[in-house]
Amino acid sequence: MTLRLGLFLLLLCGLGACGFQLRGSNLETLQHSQVYVQSNGASALAREVKIQLQNADVIPVNSVTDAKYIINLSNESFERRILSVSPQTGKVEEYEIAYSANVSITGPNGDTILKSEPITAFRDFTFDESAVLGKFEEEQVLHNDIVRHAASNVLRRLQAVAK
Repeated sequence: MTLRLGLFLLLLCGLGACGFQLRGSNLETLQHSQVYVQSNGASALAREVKIQLQNADVIPVNSVTDAKYIINLSNESFERRILSVSPQTGKVEEYEIAYSANVSITGPNGDTILKSEPITAFRDFTFDESAVLGKFEEEQVLHNDIVRHAASNVLRRLQAVAK
């Protein structure tokens, strides 16, 4: 028992000595910035960006005039494409969900610090006709996951230009 505890402590010391640390939200540089999230046809992404900002202790402001950074999100779209079809039956076996939106960021003094750039994300899933309801639920979960991933990309871009 003491040998296991000793090995565990040695492993922890080794991880600490190599500089390992959990990634976390990594938005500490934005904690004292006023961020306004503006949505022009990207409501799901805007909602998730606000949630992630609040989780990182960055409170989004309610007015453009109070904001230091303005995140403009637009043209959100989901698309489902067929990836594979069964050669025996001709029925769909696999789908791909494609998500895209545009982001631009305006900084202090109204300067555009990030021109409109597309954000894209893709997920694929197998489809089974005998489990249609379950696959519909899986598709909804993948939609939410894609939006969370896109929101993280938006905040990484904001952090990169805010330095």
